[in-house]
Amino acid sequence: MFETWRLLGQLSPAERETIQSGQFAGDYTPEALLDQMRRLAKFDASNDTTRGRLGGLIALFVVIAIVALIAHAVLPVVLYPLAGVCAVLAIVVFVMRRRLVSVDISNNFREVALPFLAIVKQDMDPDATVSVRIDLRAPTHANKKKGASQPYQEGVYTKIVDTTYHDAWFHGSAKLADGSTLRWDVTDDICQSTRTKRSRSNKLKTKTRSVKRSLVAVALAVPNKVYGVNGGLASNRHKVAVQDGAKRRVIKLTRKLKSKSIEPMEPGVLIDAVSSAYKRVAAPARSAA
Repeated sequence: MFETWRLLGQLSPAERETIQSGQFAGDYTPEALLDQMRRLAKFDASNDTTRGRLGGLIALFVVIAIVALIAHAVLPVVLYPLAGVCAVLAIVVFVMRRRLVSVDISNNFREVALPFLAIVKQDMDPDATVSVRIDLRAPTHANKKKGASQPYQEGVYTKIVDTTYHDAWFHGSAKLADGSTLRWDVTDDICQSTRTKRSRSNKLKTKTRSVKRSLVAVALAVPNKVYGVNGGLASNRHKVAVQDGAKRRVIKLTRKLKSKSIEPMEPGVLIDAVSSAYKRVAAPARSAA
């Protein structure tokens, strides 16, 4: 638990400002980029674990306080102070947890962006530059909200409200060692449906369902002097287009995914898109001597 506070204290003022702003953006060498991302990812993983433990402690202190108040007649000299101490501890832990919530980073950062960029680094020169823009805020952050439906009824549900979010969270480009340029974009559109119904005991019960539609777009620009392009290859997963140019050809791939969870996608989805783009690349035919 204390490890999280230690890691937070070790972050530079610039890194703390990055978390507070909710935007990780800039031009970096591959090694400098991964170094900074790994520091933030290590803190965020510890933060997630600590917040879970603090939440458990809050629940424990509240339960003890309630039990102590209910049983105060048995030993009031002890149980009254115990209830007060537990109430104070619950408040203190709640404040600590709120502090950590304010510096939480979307899991997309460490579970998708970091492993993807670690793969991209392997195909770059050490002194090359990679440009990235990553939204660190939660997918359902208030600023990403597009709108909410009017309450309506459906089946056993007496009140349903659908809230939509637009999360354009990952953009970047990199100059690869073979002279190609890679660009990518990942956007999530989320619909959270809050549904309320009455149980058999006449109590209101509310649950939330989520649907996430992701759009993954990759563009690989290859120099004509180095590569040819086979644009006729079929793909079951990606929509493919080839744009011809005087010096470069651009292979564009897009893929749409649908999920019933707002959890991060597998980084392999992005990696597979880049791999599919390179499958359409071939060495140019040699001119006759």
